[in-house]
Parts: sequence; structure tokens; C-alpha cells
Amino acid sequence: MRLLLTTGVAVAACVLMGCTAGGPIGSSGIVVDSLQAANARLRAQNRALRDSLRFRKDLETGQYYRERRTLQDRLNRLTYEVRLLRGGGMPIAQLPADSLFAAPDSLSNGGVARLQRIARQLRTTYPNRTVRVEGHADSSPLSGQLKKRYGSNWGLSCSRATTVTQRLIGLSDLEPGQFVAVGYGATRPRYANDTAMGRRRNRRVRITVLPLPRDYSRPFELSW
Repeated sequence: MRLLLTTGVAVAACVLMGCTAGGPIGSSGIVVDSLQAANARLRAQNRALRDSLRFRKDLETGQYYRERRTLQDRLNRLTYEVRLLRGGGMPIAQLPADSLFAAPDSLSNGGVARLQRIARQLRTTYPNRTVRVEGHADSSPLSGQLKKRYGSNWGLSCSRATTVTQRLIGLSDLEPGQFVAVGYGATRPRYANDTAMGRRRNRRVRITVLPLPRDYSRPFELSW
């Protein structure tokens, strides 16, 4: 027994000192590195086994499927919000310019009444949303005083969007920073401009609300 203990001590000392039967191996660091690598592999295998057991438990209890449904619901919601952002937001109203304005960019009494109803809706239903006001025009070129004042249909649509935005700010008591005014001119027609009815329908103001911000601060400025 004493001989075995002596031999064991000698072997351990040889390993620690970096010796072999043929002499020193150069450095004990080689042995330490090998043991550390083996330890790392065993730890990785242990983590993989724990993850596998956890996944199996989640399958058995139904937790996996519940989490999967939750993630799918979030993905569907984000997809819906991206579509809304690409389309300019969720429409609240689309107002014909001919009935909204008494003059090129001066609101009529009936137009103000319609904006009052929209302002109440914004105040009660969407108090924390970004409101987007779009001005649209037909393709008929401006002439005379209109051309001198606005330059083009683009300028006219911007002026109308700004007029509606300013009135909604005053009527709704929402913060000015919640509003965005955009003028598209004749670039987004809904109907053909080759008929009087089509041109009349294309002269419009569209009011939308954007989804609540998530990881973005001003979603309407994102480029898709």
C-alpha cells in the first residue's frame, strides 16, 4: 500500500511539473489548456441538454405553443402597423376640397363644421396619436392669380393641408407636434383626371392617424 501511495504521489508530481517517462514536455500549460478545453466542451453539452429538456417540458405543458401564439400575434400587429405607415396611416376622413374650401385655401362654414367633428374624434379617440393631413389636387394646370400665388398644384395642395392642420390644432387642443402636413399635388390621383368628376374627386384632403411609436420616434419619416 505504501508503495502504491508513493507511486501515485510521484505520478501526480510529474504531471504537475510537466514530466513524462521520457522527460519534460516543455510546459505544464499544455496540460492545463487541454483540461480547460475539455471542460468547456462538457459545459456546452450540459447547456444543450438543459435546453433540450426545457423545450421538451414546454411542449408537454403547452408553454411552447402559448409563447408561439404570443409571438405570432406580435408579428401580425407589427406587420399591420408597417402597412399603415406605408399607406400614410389609418384614414379618419377624406374631404372633398370643393366642399371644404370656399376659396382656394380658405375654409367654408360647412368645412369648419366637418373639421369640428373630426377634432372631437381626435381629442376623444386618438389623443396621443400623430395626425397626418394630406393635400391632393387634380392635374389641371393653375393659371392667373392662382399660379402667381401657389406656383403649381403642389403648392396649392400644401397650402390646403396646412390650413386644415392649423384649424384642427385649434379645435382639438392637441399639441402642434402631433400633426404633420403633407402636400402631394396631383401625384396620387384616385380617379382619372380626364373627366370633370374624376378631377373633382382628386381634389381632396385626407386625414389619418399613425400607430403609436415603438422603437421609432417619428415613424412618418421612415423610408421603406
